Amino acid sequence: REDIDLQLVSAFRSVEYQCALIQNKLTAGQKLDDILKVNAIPGYSEHHTGRALDLTTPDSAPLETQFESTLAFKWLSRHADAFQFTLSYPRHNALGIDYEPWHWTFHGIG
Repeated sequence: REDIDLQLVSAFRSVEYQCALIQNKLTAGQKLDDILKVNAIPGYSEHHTGRALDLTTPDSAPLETQFESTLAFKWLSRHADAFQFTLSYPRHNALGIDYEPWHWTFHGIG
């Protein structure tokens, strides 16, 4: 009703897939410390639970902080709680994970 277009970038990931993501980044020359600011250690990703979603919208590049300036992010910020979703990695989160305005996790019963 509010003309918000949310698009799925990523959802469930197996431990093997998470390992491959990290290995690909290591092979490309990225440092492990930098990788672990944006990718959880295999076995610890919220994506393994099937409850985490990485979202985008047509007016934002996927997995970029510019998502926070979209109408879709503003809508999520206002309404996600009603659907039992929370922003997993806000700015300055206690886990030390980089800010991810696109990463939302379902915390409801089920």
